[in-house]
Amino acid sequence: MTHIIIEACTGCTACVKICPVAAISGERKELHVINEAICIDCSACGKVCPSEAILNEDGQLCQSVKKSLWLKPVVLQSKCVACGACIQVCPASVLEFDEGSGVHMTPILIDEKNCIGCSFCEAACPTHAIEMKVLIAA
Repeated sequence: MTHIIIEACTGCTACVKICPVAAISGERKELHVINEAICIDCSACGKVCPSEAILNEDGQLCQSVKKSLWLKPVVLQSKCVACGACIQVCPASVLEFDEGSGVHMTPILIDEKNCIGCSFCEAACPTHAIEMKVLIAA
């Protein structure tokens, strides 16, 4: 099962704007829909929905989360083998190799603002070199 938008949707379009694969459609102030064939179950839509009108793939209501509290990938250079799996799987294209990171290139988060916190990179890492954490602004 994929994510589903329920009747509580107010048509604010926040989900449309955040979806990295354009799986959500609808008119402003009307119920939106998610195309199951396109949805990748990243949960970004559920995190931004102010009406909490989205069910996740398990049928549970998604809770909205302030964007500053979204988990972001932190790469542990000591465990990374520079395979690039994390970069390839990222639907928001916010990871890339840091050529100046030492012996081998290590992936880094190049666009924190557009990271959707889906954790796909963490799941794809064969060496568990990625930890998802809330990044505190300095």
